[in-house]
Amino acid sequence: MSNNSIFEQVQGGRRRGKKSSEGLWLMSYADLTTNLMALFVLMLSMSQVSAQKFDALSKVVTKQRTDSLDELKSQIDAEIKKKNLEKSVATELGMSGLMVEFLGGVLFEQGSDKLSNFAAKEALPILQILQRTDSKYKLSFEGHTDDVGSEALNWSLSSARGVALLNRMRELNVPQERMSIAGFGSTR
Repeated sequence: MSNNSIFEQVQGGRRRGKKSSEGLWLMSYADLTTNLMALFVLMLSMSQVSAQKFDALSKVVTKQRTDSLDELKSQIDAEIKKKNLEKSVATELGMSGLMVEFLGGVLFEQGSDKLSNFAAKEALPILQILQRTDSKYKLSFEGHTDDVGSEALNWSLSSARGVALLNRMRELNVPQERMSIAGFGSTR
């Protein structure tokens, strides 16, 4: 069989005066598949998606995620209130998930990537709550800096702070696969 398409073979056979029936079934097959595709496109265009059913399904899927994150946020907020840490720790539930923010440099001494005494004592229960979360949730540690040195030093410091938190969570037996870090320098 040659490399020519079936349409070229049929047309070439007609030009040469041959009555070639070789491959004619392919033309009928191509017509059939084209007609079937047109039928399905027509059926799809005439169908109606039930907005109510779609919304109900969407709510069920997002409610499961939101409920468990709401519960986690409540646990962390209760620990914050119990330890009177409202000025040092904040939680926020947003589109990207639950964010726990340690405010005002409470986790690290100025210009250092070593965890502070506050981190060892006061923040530990919050880290333990995060450690017990379902493995489907990923933990991202974002390191920031206190704008003490050069820009290059700030990037290194913010990354080192993220690594310090990651290492602390590894000590709490959180699998590495669940964690990531980001260093923001003085950009955030």
